[in-house]
This record gives sequence, C-alpha cells and structure tokens, in this order.
Amino acid sequence: MRLISVNKIKEGDVIARDIISYEGGILLKSSSKFKNAFRQRLIERNIYEIYIEDEKSEGIFPQDIINPQVRLEINRDVRTEFDYLKNNLDMNVQNMSKVAETLVSELTRKDIVCDVMDLKMNDDYTYQHCIGVAILTAIVCRKMQISEQHVQKIVMGALMHDIGKIIIPKNVLNKPGKLTDEEYQLLKSHPEIGYKIVEKNTSLSPITKLAILCHHEREDGKGYPLGKGEELHIGAKIVAACDVFHALLSNRPYRPALSVKDVIVIAQMEKINVPIRQTIESVLAFYPVGSVVLLSNGDVGIVEKNFVQDVRRPLVKVLSNIKSNQKTLYRINLQEEMGIHILEKMEDFPETN
Repeated sequence: MRLISVNKIKEGDVIARDIISYEGGILLKSSSKFKNAFRQRLIERNIYEIYIEDEKSEGIFPQDIINPQVRLEINRDVRTEFDYLKNNLDMNVQNMSKVAETLVSELTRKDIVCDVMDLKMNDDYTYQHCIGVAILTAIVCRKMQISEQHVQKIVMGALMHDIGKIIIPKNVLNKPGKLTDEEYQLLKSHPEIGYKIVEKNTSLSPITKLAILCHHEREDGKGYPLGKGEELHIGAKIVAACDVFHALLSNRPYRPALSVKDVIVIAQMEKINVPIRQTIESVLAFYPVGSVVLLSNGDVGIVEKNFVQDVRRPLVKVLSNIKSNQKTLYRINLQEEMGIHILEKMEDFPETN
C-alpha cells in the first residue's frame, strides 16, 4: 500500500483500504477504482491522504494498532454517547467505561509505534479528537508503566476530556478566523463546564474528573482554569500532553494538520511535562508506513516498517533517485545506515520525464 495525497491520486488508481465515514458507512470500498469526482467529497470529509494499491507498494501493509472492526465499534459508541450528552447533559458512564477498557486491552504492547494515520479520523472534531487523545494516552500509559489500577481511569479522562465543548456554539468551535476576546473566554470555559457535568457522578474516579478539569493546565502554572503546575496528578498531565499533540496533528478550520516534525518543535515550546512529551515523541512515527519519502542521498522510496528504537529511521523500499532520474530497487534500513536520513515526506513520487 502507498499513502498519497488526495490531490495526487489519479483516475483509475486502486483504493487499498475501505474509507469509512463517521456514520460507519463506506465512502469508498477497497479494490474499487478512484474517480476524479470523488476528490472533493473526500476533502469535504477532511480526508487528505488515502492508501492505494499498486506494483510500487507491493508487499507493504500498514499494521493497525487497533482491530478495524473494534475501531468502528468504538467510533459508534462514543458518537452515541456524545449525542446523548448533547441532548441530556448526562452520559452513560458504563458505556464509556467499556470503551476505555477496550482501548486499554487493544493497546497492551509496550513496543507500539503509533502512525499518525492511527490517530486520524473524520467529521465532528470534538468526539473524534477525544478518541484520538484516548488512543495516544493508552499508549503513553503503557510506555511509562503507569499503575494498572490507574490506566483505565486516565484513558477514561482522555475519552471525556472535551465534553464541556458540547454546549459551546459550533460557530465558535469551528471559526476559521481569530476568536474575539469574548469567544476565546467562552472556549476556555469548557474544562469547567465538563467538570460540572461529571462532578457529582459517583461512578467516575477522581482521576477521570481531574483529567477533564485540568487538561489545559501547564507545568509553569500558567494554564487554565486553576493555574495548577507541577503538583497535578500524572494522569491529568498525560491527557494534557496528548491533547496538545493530537490537536496539532489534526486538521482544523483555521489551519491544516501539521507534520510530526513541526508538531514536535511546537510541543517542545509548550510547558507540558518533559518526560511525558519525550515519551510521546518516542512512540509517534515521523513517517507512516506507506509514506513516500526523499532520502538525503536523493533516493525516493516507500516506508515499509517503523522501529520503536528510533521512530525517525524506518526501513525504506527505494524505487528511484531524484537526482539521476534512474529507477532502482533496494531496501535500506536507516537504523543501520546512519549516514543517510529522510529529508521529507512527499505527496507522491515525483513526475518523471
């Protein structure tokens, strides 16, 4: 499989994976052929990259960190609960707890490398963002060896951290331009709103409630709403850090998703817990499997495998050289070839004369 920009896909290219809508239906079925008429429909759904199947990418298969069917069920269940919450200002905690339990059980390995594509979803930003943050939170908790009795409570907090946004007007949440001072203060109220929704719910752990209230706190005490700093519970700090990373990796009305490289630079300027930030950096693959990349020696190839030892240096299937315009075929393991590195991720292979 090869991951290419929707702008670069051509009429007749073969879709490698089902493209699922947020309602659970299939927008484009695997093995079907792409038509130019589909392009705008995908962009409207915030789908900017898709996998195609061809000879160049033969034998390359991205591994899902969560079973696709399980992922669909999680998507459906969380959407149902957010819709119910929006209408009733209440949530079935038992159902959300089952989702958190499923995520934790699906992400038990400590050697997981998380592709950006594992975190990307379509449609309603708030509930999809919560799922993405919960996935990253579960991975980080495992990597940091957080106590088993706390992991599910922390992941539950990640799943619910933005529930306060359900009463924020969509024209504020999705505003493409700069917010007014009044709109910004309204948006900043969502942690407290979320906390008030769950404050008296005895079925929820204090750790979960704290993650909802404090996911915008920062280590220097300049976050909100409490201005708390280093003394915060580790669970709230993990959710706060994962929230920053996932938000930067996501398409928003006011900007496109940023690259992993850019996200890491920006996140390093945020006053989030350093060990947690470094843990996220260690599990977040710079280049998803299937990405077309340009190497420092001019070779162009497809990422075949990422390694937990160093997420910046994958195994690459090289197919051509951008300098000589010559075709070639070999594999290079950048874990071993330290003199060569990836310069950039490309939208697709460059056009040849």
